[in-house]
Amino acid sequence: MKRLTQWWGAAALVATVVAPLSAGAQPRGRTDGPEGSEYGKGGYSRSSESRFGLELNWGAAFAARLSEFEGAEGPPLFIGGTASLWGADWYQLDLSGAYVLQTGQVSALVGPRFRTYGAPVSLHAGLKAGAFLVPDEGLRFGLSPQAGVDVFMANERVVLGLGYALDIPIARRGLTNRLFMNVGYRF
Repeated sequence: MKRLTQWWGAAALVATVVAPLSAGAQPRGRTDGPEGSEYGKGGYSRSSESRFGLELNWGAAFAARLSEFEGAEGPPLFIGGTASLWGADWYQLDLSGAYVLQTGQVSALVGPRFRTYGAPVSLHAGLKAGAFLVPDEGLRFGLSPQAGVDVFMANERVVLGLGYALDIPIARRGLTNRLFMNVGYRF
């Protein structure tokens, strides 16, 4: 019986020494596929991906109740910009600003944007919050839910898109619908 115990003890010792050595001898994955397909296979890290992006936004902006704005004579247009920090292909954090020519309303917003996987077309939805400067009302907090579609071009660095945003300042007036186009670049 003692001899059988010694034999099983020696077998267990050999197994604990040999098993980790054989697991470490697995071959690394190949990296000769398309760019970006090497994750999890011993290839490149995510640090080489573009993490920062800039966009120019422009389009139509309609005040929900134009009669609330005295002297609103500008065209129903807006212009704005967005700086984005991409956490992943499906998530980004946006810092954006816009000026509505029709009412003179200015906004500075921050918030997440979530997008579907897909190349070259991707849908997105987000919720931004921040400051709205409403004429004759002053500075107000507000929300801006947004949705749209983007097309990625030039190795997914150039972004072209269409979007919709509803600006909701916490004020007696200032509700604005924005339908816009954007062009951006991921650095």
